[in-house]
Amino acid sequence: MSSMARGFGVVCVLCCSGWLAAATAACLNPKVLQMAVIPKNVRNAQVSSQSALLQSIQEESGKAVELLPATSYAAVIENLLAGKAHIAELGPASYALLSKRAPHFVPFATLSRSRQLGQYHSLLVVRGDTIYQSLLQLRGKPLALTDPSSTSGAVVPGWMVQKATGYALTHYFSRVLFMGSHDRALEAVRKGWVEAAFVASDQMPEDDKSWRVLWRSPALVGSPFVMDGRLCPAIQAQVRKAFLERQERLQSWLQMQHYQYVVSVTAEDYAGVQALIAPPADGQPSP
Repeated sequence: MSSMARGFGVVCVLCCSGWLAAATAACLNPKVLQMAVIPKNVRNAQVSSQSALLQSIQEESGKAVELLPATSYAAVIENLLAGKAHIAELGPASYALLSKRAPHFVPFATLSRSRQLGQYHSLLVVRGDTIYQSLLQLRGKPLALTDPSSTSGAVVPGWMVQKATGYALTHYFSRVLFMGSHDRALEAVRKGWVEAAFVASDQMPEDDKSWRVLWRSPALVGSPFVMDGRLCPAIQAQVRKAFLERQERLQSWLQMQHYQYVVSVTAEDYAGVQALIAPPADGQPSP
């Protein structure tokens, strides 16, 4: 090899090394990984219910991991946008909202009851001892929802009511209460504060005779776990491994969430949700 060729090779190596060093320096490498959780229910926000997951992430990444409970989906999104959280679980619709504002957040996992992509439904429920048998009988009655950004607890119900009745959800019901979580929405029905609620099927026992299901949505893709795509590549790989390749460590956590597996997802799995949160120009919800 000529001296010129050797010199060119040395320059290439130095340039590539410098580029890799610059890329690594530019990525996020926090001392503590912060994880925000969505308000599915009161227990979900407790550190004890997430301990197995937090420990798995810590063991793989070598970093301390802290839980950031939030009171709403909007609060989780704001924590992510502000850099206060690096990992979070979101609903499909709240992830779609986040991706419009900050596409660098990457969905990478969801929970499932099989080794396939997890699915659930939005349910319209009433107490089993009431006279209600259909949506039409609930016109002018009070309703509970979970959170404005909840897929099953607000977004899909708004589209369904508009399509079925021709009325906006807030006009069809006498009063709409956002309760903040699925279990609180069910509690509002149970205590008689409202007559019905929209909740996620994975947050209530459908075989419980004290409840009556009046409507069930088409299948929805499971809630995604997302992480900041600006994290250093090694950290992203370690987080994925903690969720997807170390599931034996997560069994106690999965049981508390009423699931058996963690499966991989990508942004493409949630592309259909975009239509639900972006009505066309005529103001009518997308089908």
